[in-house]
Amino acid sequence: MGTRLALRIQERFDVLTPAEQKLAQFLMDRPDEILAASATELAKFTGVSKATAARLFRNLGYQDFNDVRLQAREERNRTGPVQQIPMPQAAVTEATSISVHLQIESANLLRTFEGLRSDVLNEAADEIAAAGRVWVAGLGIEFGLAQHLRILLARVRPSVQLISENTGTWPEELASTGPNDALIVIAMRPWPKPVSTMLTFAKTTRLKTIVITDPTNVGRAARQDALVLSCHVSTPGDHLTQTSVLSMAQLLSGAVANRLGGKAPLWRELISDLAEEFEDDG
Repeated sequence: MGTRLALRIQERFDVLTPAEQKLAQFLMDRPDEILAASATELAKFTGVSKATAARLFRNLGYQDFNDVRLQAREERNRTGPVQQIPMPQAAVTEATSISVHLQIESANLLRTFEGLRSDVLNEAADEIAAAGRVWVAGLGIEFGLAQHLRILLARVRPSVQLISENTGTWPEELASTGPNDALIVIAMRPWPKPVSTMLTFAKTTRLKTIVITDPTNVGRAARQDALVLSCHVSTPGDHLTQTSVLSMAQLLSGAVANRLGGKAPLWRELISDLAEEFEDDG
């Protein structure tokens, strides 16, 4: 899919109708279909009407599907062929083969890191490295991902805090943040409403904010003045995969360690020494 189309979908995804969102998500998951299928076939693939498809493209600022396809061709010709791993068509079940699983994860990883801008990653790492304290938040499955990211960051710098999964304690925790702190939020679709309140607070208080999310919520997070790290998480079924998010966490923590230079190894050494003392006491 052409970059401009992806940006338009990200910017307007949350104001599209559910049927339009279904087709828009399909286009982000299967960018190669823009050049391979007709508008009627795209509508059929996603179970929406041809009228919905036509309305989506108009709402995204195009005259019709031919306008979308022309733009995609121009962008492909300008940038040259890009390696693509197609997302499998079949629904994912517990009996998914190893090869299909590998194809799904590879497709998400490839699209995530092909689309990641180094300047955005570097800015996020700079903010985390320079912050007085770092706060990490997530809800549901993303709370587990937030725990993992907190551990990775806590191994390269001090003062990394995990915000509780209990949103009832968020007012007290957010009140403890300061202007020199950084907030990292992990939030995938469906977008949790409390996260919007948290990001509004962060924007109002000028808290440096990084959001790790999926492509459908990039525009929503960017409107809150957050730096956005987009991760592709789709599968042919209804559930999401977390592989690209875990990989992004690893990349981000490594970039932060690089910014900290010699401080990161010294911090790791201190943690290692303390760990040995606890083992000796056991």
